[in-house]
Amino acid sequence: MESEEYVIFKRIGIIIAGVAAGALLFGNAASAHECFIANRSDQGNAMALNSGRWTTLTPEDIFMFAPPGTDQACFVAYWLSHGGPASLTVRSDKTIGEGSANPNLANGKGLEHAEDVFGALFGAAVGACS
Repeated sequence: MESEEYVIFKRIGIIIAGVAAGALLFGNAASAHECFIANRSDQGNAMALNSGRWTTLTPEDIFMFAPPGTDQACFVAYWLSHGGPASLTVRSDKTIGEGSANPNLANGKGLEHAEDVFGALFGAAVGACS
């Protein structure tokens, strides 16, 4: 039987690994870029996909960056039930908005960075499902 202290440290380690994986997901060029337009409609997202510079991530895609031992069904259910989107259309070729003075950057209405908006949710889902 595992000691309570061991279980606590194990849980902390899993959460840290989840947050690190979330940073890789939302900040790594190999996985897609983390920029999205918060107030764009579903139709607008569909039209953006026609450009070839945007791609759509589902919770199942986001789960791919969770550490081994994380339960996928639990992760997806947690993600969706705690405010995570069913899909997220992100920029696929570059990070946009870095160093911008745009007043719509990171205000919940315009250009957002997924790591800032969903990084904590990713870590919480990994922690709850590992």
